[in-house]
This record gives sequence, structure tokens and C-alpha cells, in this order.
Amino acid sequence: MWEKIKSWGKWPFGTLRSKLVFSFLLVVLVGGTGSMIVGIRMVGNTIIDEAHKKVQHDLDSAWIIYQEKLNRIQDVLNLTAKRDLIIRAVMGNQVELLKRELERVRIAYGLDVLTVVDRKGIVLTRTRSPYCSLDHKGNDELVRRALGKEIVSSTEIIPQDQLVQEGLDLARQAYMEFVPTPKAKGRPEDKETAGMMIKAAVPILDINNEVWGAIYGGNLLNRNYEIVDKIKDVVFRGERYKGKDTGTATIFQWDLRISTNVKDQNGLRAIGTRVAQEVYDQVLENGRAFIDRIDNQATADASIQ
Repeated sequence: MWEKIKSWGKWPFGTLRSKLVFSFLLVVLVGGTGSMIVGIRMVGNTIIDEAHKKVQHDLDSAWIIYQEKLNRIQDVLNLTAKRDLIIRAVMGNQVELLKRELERVRIAYGLDVLTVVDRKGIVLTRTRSPYCSLDHKGNDELVRRALGKEIVSSTEIIPQDQLVQEGLDLARQAYMEFVPTPKAKGRPEDKETAGMMIKAAVPILDINNEVWGAIYGGNLLNRNYEIVDKIKDVVFRGERYKGKDTGTATIFQWDLRISTNVKDQNGLRAIGTRVAQEVYDQVLENGRAFIDRIDNQATADASIQ
């Protein structure tokens, strides 16, 4: 009888004790696996959320650096317009004096353009060869507002003919032929002749607050790497992973890279390449920020459009 009872107590997985241990381990394993899956998903979502927040923070920081550069140009012009020598030269139509003094200011402060117009918007002098003058700039939005006693600044697209007036070398600097770029959206053009400029304009006033003219100036962004390199240094702090930079910055003129520290296959700056279509559609067509994972290093930028 006892032998029968003992045989009945044998389970497929061994003794009753073994069965209980196995059942307990099975419960722990299943529960632990489920918890691990949920945990991994939660951690993954948290990492993605934190990555999105960091990218947004980096974009905000990049914009601050960009705005600081624009504000600096505005400050230089404002201080220059308040100088007694400049005011008297404009009032007395002393063109050669203006040209010499303003060219010195332009070079000292690293500006690409520094131009003065009279109260009617007629150019008195430019500070770069071919030193064009006497053309009318009253229809220029910033100049018009400056003649109305406003201090203004913005980012503008400057057509090739206007770049030639401001300086022949500026027109050459802006000219870019498109580099074939995988995943880029098709365009009928194969080159860009206009340039993107950060620009400011301020009024020239006498002691009675009467407007005698305006001064405008700025920096051409095409092939100018000062801003993108500063963004890279400040935001990404030179961090590298497996010998590669962990962050890059690019300024786009529409979908064209005009200033970047993204490198091409030859290790050169990827100037003339274009943004991927997925970024093009979201940012340029719909005006929304693009924050997502992308599989093409050529589009892995903190970008300002």
C-alpha cells in the first residue's frame, strides 16, 4: 500500500518539492520576463524622450548663438551711426571721408557689407570694390524702416545683381553648384547665385533727432563657417564617438547647405549638398521642426532654415 502511495506522489517533473520549486521559478521567470520587457520599453521611451528634449535644447542654443551674431551687427551699426564724424560727413555729403572711415570700421568688425544712404535712400558710398553708389535703396525693407527711425535686423536672401553692387567677391562667394545628394528632393535648378545675409539697418540722426540717412551692413553666410563652428563648440563641446563628431550644425538656404561642419566622403565640408526629402517636406513645406532619427549622416544636423 505504501509503495502505491509513493508512486502516486511522483509527478512528471520529479518530486512534489521539485514541482513546487519549478512552478515558483516558472512564475518568477514569466513575471520577470514581462517586467523586463515593460522596463526595457519604458527605458527606451524615456531615452527617446530625453534625446528629443536634448535636440530641442540644442536647437534653441543654436538659435541663441545665431541671434547674438545678428545683435552684434546691429550694435556695431548703431554705435557707428551715432558718431559725430559720421553724422557730419553725411550731412555735408563728404563721400570720400565716409568711404575711408566706414571701410576701416567694416574691416575692424569683420563685416562683409557696410553702406550708407542719404535721407532719400540714395547710396552715398559702399565700402567694398567696385564701390558702387548713387543707386536707390529706398525700396529695401530694412533701409526704408531705418529711414523711418527704426533700428531693424533680419536674415535676407540677396539676389546676385545686388551682391555684385555690394562687392564682386561676395557674388563669387555666394555662387554654388549643387552637389548630387542621395534622398534629396528633385529641383529643376542646378546652381544657386543668390546669397543669404544677416543684415541690420539703423537711422543716422542729428542732435534734433532729424533723419539724414541710414547705414546698413551685415555678413554673408554662404561659405562663412563662424556661426556653425561656434554652435558645434558651444552645444556639442567637441564630443566624439569612435573618432566621429557627435554633433554638427548647418545653415540652409532653402534646401541647400551653404554653411556646415558636416563632412563629405573626402573629409571636406559638405557645401552644395542638399537636405533629405523627409526633412524638406516637414520643415520647408510645412514649417515644422524636424526632430527624429535619420539614417543619413549628411542630414544629421542642427539646422537653421
